[in-house]
Amino acid sequence: MKRKTIRALSIFIFLYVTFGIYLSLNQTKVVYHPSPQDFASCEYFADAQKVNHQGTRMYVETNEKKPTVILYHGNAGSACNRYFYADMFSQAGYGYIVVEYAGYSNDTQAPSHALIKQDVESVVSYLDDYQLSSVYVVGVSIGTGAATYHTSLKAPEKLLLISPFTDLQAVAKDRFWFYPTSLLVDNAFDNVSALENYSGDTTIIHGTADTIIPYALGQELFQSLSGSKKLISIPEAGHNDLFRHAVMYQAINEFLEESP
Repeated sequence: MKRKTIRALSIFIFLYVTFGIYLSLNQTKVVYHPSPQDFASCEYFADAQKVNHQGTRMYVETNEKKPTVILYHGNAGSACNRYFYADMFSQAGYGYIVVEYAGYSNDTQAPSHALIKQDVESVVSYLDDYQLSSVYVVGVSIGTGAATYHTSLKAPEKLLLISPFTDLQAVAKDRFWFYPTSLLVDNAFDNVSALENYSGDTTIIHGTADTIIPYALGQELFQSLSGSKKLISIPEAGHNDLFRHAVMYQAINEFLEESP
């Protein structure tokens, strides 16, 4: 009995360590799930400019009379899949920039935290080059990390974070609580630190039943903010079904319409 117990424990330790090493070495594969959707042929953005600025691809439509809304999307699919956000922005009269990440939409690179930060830097450069100064920034899920990084580089007039987190280690800790995630996870996106010096208007939308990025992390981020802020909680909503709730559309429209 003792020998069987030792053997079982040895197997458990081996599997535990092996899986932990796998997670640490392949964390970007765990986080990012790109679609092979071709960027140039996206039918939903047929009328938008397809811009490549410093290697970063964007769907762009500008409106000189109203601000430009920049969207950093979530971890799965592609920017093409987020056409419905662009439709909401356009219908409200705003211009938009929907950013595609390195490694997505038939890009030959593998997506990574570092490359996505480079994409953000390219977007900021594009704004400077084309003097688009009136800007709102929207981040969704993992895209909130890109959005807050953007904010730390060039503060927008307003910021909207949908299903955000405090930092990546907190997300990993919730999902892989049985590992020392602080040692295994690259904490490349720290939304609390990125917004430390931001005093602009911030709106957070989060589903209370979110099991991917827990609602508690959105609450904690909200509490850390020092500027004007609003937390919109959607009862019973999870991570991927927010748009099944009418309040989601109302919240985005109010974000667009309210003066900063």
